[in-house]
Amino acid sequence: MSNSFASADGGGFNRETWLTPPALLQALGPFDLDPCAAPSPRPWPTAARHIELPEDGLRAAWSGMVWCNPPYGAQAAHWLARCADHGSAIALVFARTETAMFQDVVWRRAAALLFLRGRIAFCDRSGKPALSAGAPSVLIAFDDASAERLERSGIAGHLMRQTPTAATAQESLFGEAA
Repeated sequence: MSNSFASADGGGFNRETWLTPPALLQALGPFDLDPCAAPSPRPWPTAARHIELPEDGLRAAWSGMVWCNPPYGAQAAHWLARCADHGSAIALVFARTETAMFQDVVWRRAAALLFLRGRIAFCDRSGKPALSAGAPSVLIAFDDASAERLERSGIAGHLMRQTPTAATAQESLFGEAA
């Protein structure tokens, strides 16, 4: 549900918290888990279960359909690898296709990508639209069921299906079957 554009740790919000617009979540949901949820209180739920600090959403048990709008920055790659390990997940990140994160995780392990038309207007902690993203965004699906959600969503953009490459033991950071 939230991200920090300059997070220094794995899940903390050391600058500002920006929320995913509810219309985006409604088009894709429902979700069972948001492992990097904004701190309570939230203006709207992103999933049936929220993991927020101080609990470590990367290390916690995941189940069901996951929504992941991770803290932006170097740690986003860890969140995407965990989504890929889990499988049943949709993530929202900047469409930085040249980065190691995209090359090593997204291009190799995603089932589908929806490159969004225009830029997302994230919301502040009160729920008011406040900040247009500083870069284009992409929704990433990590299994076929998640990819179908992207297709059915009606969200404007370009959908790209692909066949993920099987993860090796080295790629699976969390021990879950890919």
